[in-house]
Amino acid sequence: MKEIKAWLIYFIFFILFIFAISFLFPKLDSNFKNFFETFYWAIVTAATVGYGDITPHTTLTKFITLILIILSTIAVSIFTAIVTSRLITKTIFKIKEWESVEELNNHLIICGYKPQFKILINEFLKSNNRFNIDGIVIVNPTLTPEIEILLEDMKYIKFIEGDFSEEEILIKAKVEKANKAIIIAENSEDNDSKVLATAILLKSLNKDIYLIVEIINPKFETYLEKIGCDEIILSEEYNKYILSKAITDPGISKVIGNLIKDKNFKIIHPTKTQITYGEIFNQMLKKGSLLIGVIENYGNLKQFKKEYIKEAEKSPNIKQLYSKIHELKNTETNKVILNPNQDYKIEKHTALIVIEKG
Repeated sequence: MKEIKAWLIYFIFFILFIFAISFLFPKLDSNFKNFFETFYWAIVTAATVGYGDITPHTTLTKFITLILIILSTIAVSIFTAIVTSRLITKTIFKIKEWESVEELNNHLIICGYKPQFKILINEFLKSNNRFNIDGIVIVNPTLTPEIEILLEDMKYIKFIEGDFSEEEILIKAKVEKANKAIIIAENSEDNDSKVLATAILLKSLNKDIYLIVEIINPKFETYLEKIGCDEIILSEEYNKYILSKAITDPGISKVIGNLIKDKNFKIIHPTKTQITYGEIFNQMLKKGSLLIGVIENYGNLKQFKKEYIKEAEKSPNIKQLYSKIHELKNTETNKVILNPNQDYKIEKHTALIVIEKG
């Protein structure tokens, strides 16, 4: 505060000095006709422009001009320093605010960045209205201008700068408390190797995290499945599939696009279990919703194991528990079945694929 007052006093003195010159020079030097002409010359000189259309001729006015040039140089330096300092302080404050993740729990970690990321996050929030919107952390090697704009617009998003394949950076993002993580594919030669390394690290730091990864090369899919990735997105494979289907089935790309964008296209949990697909299909149809399929073992395999162990504590039958856990090892999670038989039974961990009434 004292420094700001000192600079303010200096600037007031500098302005008064220019006004004093403007009044004085017409009396000391014949080259300066009047107050306005002298004031114009003083401002041009102070701004280090120096057109040269008016120049001092007497020794005294030349000496005062030297003082003006020195004072103006100091003034410009001070102004530049104050503005730069404020901008740096503001940026540091923002970064500290963005990196404030201490209170986060049950949050989503997004590893990597893609253009139009704001649209992706908006779509995520629209389709996941039960998700805590204060719990999103972006981890990226650099704070790009696009990410900075995103953070400005979406105050609830946090940011960690660093390589997301490093343990220290993921710990900083509170990975041990995270609920979900997404690894975004980069356009680089070692992309899929980095995705695999990050996936292994994430699972080692939080074995219960729900992990979604995007890869380019399908040969990495098997390795990712073995370490327990819950969802694997093959971007290029999907694009090839849609292109080929568009040739054989015209309009398929629009169908898929509209389904993904439609806010009424949802995956929901059934209100009842141990009923048939046909029964729940008819119930939803009466409400104006269309059931198009189911997802078996919807969720995280680790969570299923926890539930089985919790249930087993109520029963002394160890053999039954062992049998169930052994059965879980061969269980495929998030298995999609479109339009199953009418007598298909809806179990506890079955989710419904629904197009709700608009």
